[in-house]
Amino acid sequence: MPMIGLVVVLAYALGAAVGVASARSERLADTWRIVIRWQIVVVSVGVSILAAWRLEGLVDLAWPLIAAGFTCAIMVVAWWSTPRGSDRTGRAVLRGWSANANGGFWVIPVATAIAGAPGAVFAVIVDRLYIVIFGFFTWILRRHAPQPQRLRTSWIDQAPVIALGIGLILNVTRETPTWTATALEWAAPLLAFSGAAVFVGSVLHPSQRIPWRPGMPVWALLSAVRILLFVPAALLAPSPEIAIAFVLFGLTIPAFFPPQLSILYGYRDSVVAATARWGWVFAAPGIAAAAILWSLG
Repeated sequence: MPMIGLVVVLAYALGAAVGVASARSERLADTWRIVIRWQIVVVSVGVSILAAWRLEGLVDLAWPLIAAGFTCAIMVVAWWSTPRGSDRTGRAVLRGWSANANGGFWVIPVATAIAGAPGAVFAVIVDRLYIVIFGFFTWILRRHAPQPQRLRTSWIDQAPVIALGIGLILNVTRETPTWTATALEWAAPLLAFSGAAVFVGSVLHPSQRIPWRPGMPVWALLSAVRILLFVPAALLAPSPEIAIAFVLFGLTIPAFFPPQLSILYGYRDSVVAATARWGWVFAAPGIAAAAILWSLG
């Protein structure tokens, strides 16, 4: 899959450039919340429907559920490491989310580039399970948001979860078309482009220009927990596709949604800022390890 791999790399680069340009525009900065919510609807919803439609059986959920369990463990550590206070719940969720794997905009595109559609299917299934988990955490963030939220925006924020339900209904009621595999495969560049653009634009948004150094110790702790959970599990995975997905979940780039949700809901957290800047150090080792596992499989 060298062609898709090249397109994914170019999509990341182009998206990052667009994000930098967007951050320099005062007009876009004022309307950036609208951009974030449009991305949630247009990109995440389509991938959710396709992934659920292609789910072949409940047995496919065994290893994705293990990944979901690891995610919850990281959240527990985030709660333990967040100081007590009236804002503890929201900050703990935001910190744990930021330290978790970037499934939609990292694992899916990279797994697709390395292993093609088979790698994409497993990575997307795990990411869709994450959507259910993070749908709950989005509700928590909204509830404790420093900036009050309008009720109608909850439908947009939870759109990926709703789309997952639609995909499952299609899975039960209709035969899965062959074109969904191709659509899922070529969704990877779109995820890479849109994710990089909105992430970079959010990190550089005026509301998120905060000191990141105080958040480094907690970032290091949560990153270590994630790696120690996912990477050993990759060595025990029953297939190369699952193995490369798990190693990419462990050696991941920063999660894209925490800086975006910080803007939407009015949060400012140094751990999120530190993760956004330093989480990228795991990208190259992750790609190398995934490529080696795939070649050995």
